[in-house]
Amino acid sequence: MYLNLSTNCLHRKCFGSFGLNIIRTITSAQIATALRPFYFVVHPDLFGRHPEERSTNEESLKHLSAHLEALQNQRVSSSSPRILSFYLRDSNRKDKFKLIRIHIEQTSDVKFFIKKILESCSLSTDYVNKIKSAPIKKTTNVFTGGGDTFHGASPFADEYEYYQRIKKTRQEKTLKGWLQANLSLAHERSDSLADLREDVERLEKSLSRRLKLKSIQYDCGWNVEHYRGCLKSLERLANMHEKELKQLEDRNLVFALISGVSLEGDVMLFTGDVQRNWLDFIKNISKQDDYLKLIPSYESALSQVLREIRIARRKFMPKAQVVHYASQLTKVTTSMLDYLTFHKYPKSWPDTLKDFEIVIESEAGPLMVSPTGQFIAPSTCPGSILVDFLSTHMDEATQKMEEYKTNKYIERELHQQCVSELHLKTLTKDDSIDPNKMIECLKNLIKAQVECSNVILHITHYYSVLADGTVCIPWDWTLE
Repeated sequence: MYLNLSTNCLHRKCFGSFGLNIIRTITSAQIATALRPFYFVVHPDLFGRHPEERSTNEESLKHLSAHLEALQNQRVSSSSPRILSFYLRDSNRKDKFKLIRIHIEQTSDVKFFIKKILESCSLSTDYVNKIKSAPIKKTTNVFTGGGDTFHGASPFADEYEYYQRIKKTRQEKTLKGWLQANLSLAHERSDSLADLREDVERLEKSLSRRLKLKSIQYDCGWNVEHYRGCLKSLERLANMHEKELKQLEDRNLVFALISGVSLEGDVMLFTGDVQRNWLDFIKNISKQDDYLKLIPSYESALSQVLREIRIARRKFMPKAQVVHYASQLTKVTTSMLDYLTFHKYPKSWPDTLKDFEIVIESEAGPLMVSPTGQFIAPSTCPGSILVDFLSTHMDEATQKMEEYKTNKYIERELHQQCVSELHLKTLTKDDSIDPNKMIECLKNLIKAQVECSNVILHITHYYSVLADGTVCIPWDWTLE
């Protein structure tokens, strides 16, 4: 099934045919409530024995979260794919699934988008229909620019304004011009959330002390308002079931896109779940902890069949569930044992591979050498292909490891220098920005000495001002 959100919606909702142009939106809390039935039917935990469907839903939920945030802020998420795929269980047969494909195109109507998602799963839209959207932007149909002028009643005036905005945005896509046009907005958004951030910090400290947690973290694409909602839900759960929540003592708690125990032993709670699901999961944490205790044995077994290679985690690896990771290690170990039943190690291999690292990821993961010199392999990789890949890429891995040993210290020093000289609040980057790219970006920022004092700066692949005032810039920006 395909769900096509056509650009006609953009013209109907954003471009009133005459007079006043009003763009309407709904809050993050309303979005979370409206989509809760949808989260229940596509939740990755429903596909525990079906890794392909689970992985697809996990990845699509991440992109959906980013796209919804972009819609709320009237921008286009450049990282969002054109199609989001979700698997739904067949109500008649548990081992059968229905694939829903949501085709994403430009639209500013969040309510329309959510309704179409629910309708694609045959879910009720009653709640969405009752939501009263709030107007957030008004413009009138008087435009000048490029020698063309429209006044009042032209049916093409709004379209003209839209394309003029696109043209202006493209012209501003140099760092200096873009910062001049957007820094005031970033400061305004950041200042407007000061009280909200204080409330979040208060809740974090209060819950950490009360539940004896090491820390509370937020690893999700939603904004700070949604984070506070998660903290409030946890607070209500603690008021009703404080005894059951004792299992969280002395642990890190992470609000994430999945529920489970991570490879680091952190407790992850899916932000789209209701309190009852959180409670049920917390009561059964011990079962996942049992898997966590076995992980060293699983990693050791794989290391032995690959000549003592070190089993590692990706330097910027997303949160993963320990149960799935144990299964992934077992698959690769079994595949290698099958290979060694009929073949010997290649003669080109050294006696030991202990100087190399390999990371095992999900079935849909890549087969590659990472920028840090680690081998990355999907758990479904056949033994013969893995052996061949290791044989032909050892020199590349060695070179990248040596570069990373030097670059990580250079990056660290430049990071501190950049924060200090530009007077930034914080400076972060996407996981996809490797040290070489970050070093180039930081050197250029220090050289340019652009005005971005008291800014939360995030290095990524696009320009944007997020709802919390975070300023996103591409690593390969040009100054002017």
